[in-house]
This record gives sequence, C-alpha cells and structure tokens, in this order.
Amino acid sequence: MACLVYYDHRCNGRSGRPPIETLTLAQLADDADALRSHLGYEKVAVLGHSYGGCLALQYALRHPRHVSHLLLVGTTAAWDYTEELVAELRRRRPGREVLTAFLDVPADDVTFARNQGLVAATLGLHAFDPARAQRLFRESVWSPAANARSRELMAGCDVVSRLGEIDVPTLILSGRHDFFCPPSQAQRLRRGIRGSEVVIFEQSGHYPFVEEAEAFR
Repeated sequence: MACLVYYDHRCNGRSGRPPIETLTLAQLADDADALRSHLGYEKVAVLGHSYGGCLALQYALRHPRHVSHLLLVGTTAAWDYTEELVAELRRRRPGREVLTAFLDVPADDVTFARNQGLVAATLGLHAFDPARAQRLFRESVWSPAANARSRELMAGCDVVSRLGEIDVPTLILSGRHDFFCPPSQAQRLRRGIRGSEVVIFEQSGHYPFVEEAEAFR
C-alpha cells in the first residue's frame, strides 16, 4: 500500500525550533533520511516543490540508495538566474507593495504571512486570485527566521554539476507561467538527469497542484 508522508522541516511549520544554525541543506536531507528510517522504509519516492525540490535533490545525492523515484515540482538545480527573474519582473510590473513583500523578510509572523499571500496571488499564481492564495496557506505556520536562513543557504543549493549522478526515475513538473522557477529551469534539470521527463502545465504558475489539480494528480 502506498503512503504519502508530508512533514514540516526543522525550524519550520509545526516542528520544533532548534538553533537556527542547525538549519543546513545537509541536515535537512539527513533529517528526511532519519524519518524514512524511523518509518521503516528501505526506499522512498521523494517529491519536492520549489525550495523543497532543492532539498529533494540534496537527498537524492546524499542518500541515493534510499530513493526509488524523484519528483521535482517548480524547482531548480541552482538559484543563479537573477537576470531572467529581473526581466520577468520588468515585464509583469508588479506594484511597490508586491516588490517589498517579495524582497524583504519581516520579523513578525503576521506581516510575513500577509506578504506570502500577496506574493502568491500576484507572482505565484498564473491567474491573479487572492482568495485561492489565502486558501493555499490557510493552515501554514510561518517562520520568518527559517525563511531568512533558507535565503542564506541558497548559494549552496547549486547541484548543476552533479545532476548526472542521479540515476532514478525522475519526473519534472513545471508551470508554464512560473515566475520563481520558470520552465527553463525544468529543462536544465531534464538535460542533467538521464532519462528524466518534463511535464509543463500550460495554465499554471508556481503551484500547478492548485491551478491544474486534476491534471497534476
């Protein structure tokens, strides 16, 4: 019987708040493997969305014997395409409030949560939909400190040169209108991972599992 396990990473969501310095890419990958071992699985299919996709890649590289399949959703092998993001921002021309919400990490949870909803509604979804963005995050427990730390770790997410080491069936899913991780990044993953397959969702942004839920399933 297949089982879906969805968990909050350390320092995130409903998980504990150990020292923020323990929030590293290697530790997060090792946490995932410790969970796998605790649940008694020899191999697991790993799905990661956005930043979670970077962690899925880290897991596949650190613990290859325990990965049966890899699913990468709206993600990238390296956050190194700033020029593409800037060009897309200029094309979309979001308001000052949206830019501030996107670029800054406020210290308080309430402001951070509001900003995430605003960014999702305007940059994350293909069709502007504040109500849908609110539903998407209605049960989220936000951690500005973890978000700030994750941004610090972004440079270390670069695994472009190691994609060829991944040797498991890999499915790469991307929204055609994804601002954060555009289809160009999905294609880079496809080129690097042997035998991988890309599926593009034509009416989706960063959240194809929301905007084209039936097709995603």
